Amino acid sequence: MLVETDNSINLLNECVSILKEYDLNLDDVTVVFKGKIINNPEDLDIDYDNSWGHCNFEDIQLIIDEHTWFERTSYDGCEKFILKVHPLLSEYKNQESHTRFFYI
Repeated sequence: MLVETDNSINLLNECVSILKEYDLNLDDVTVVFKGKIINNPEDLDIDYDNSWGHCNFEDIQLIIDEHTWFERTSYDGCEKFILKVHPLLSEYKNQESHTRFFYI
């Protein structure tokens, strides 16, 4: 017997949830969606099907500061936000390894 499941996810709720994990909220970030700054978070109040095989939203960034942001990505049909950071190169002067990053 085939059991139906509800794969519906709300994009706005997903953004709020990932930010909450880092003690942030939508007021703490700049939201960029499809290359445009979103001033009204309600524009992200979109329900979508989170089942495997189809990528719904890849072009979203939640920018925390000039070094740190969340980026929407997908791998093997699974979408998620990942935290991205730029290295602070001034901290690496006279160091061989550039593997340490700035974290919030």
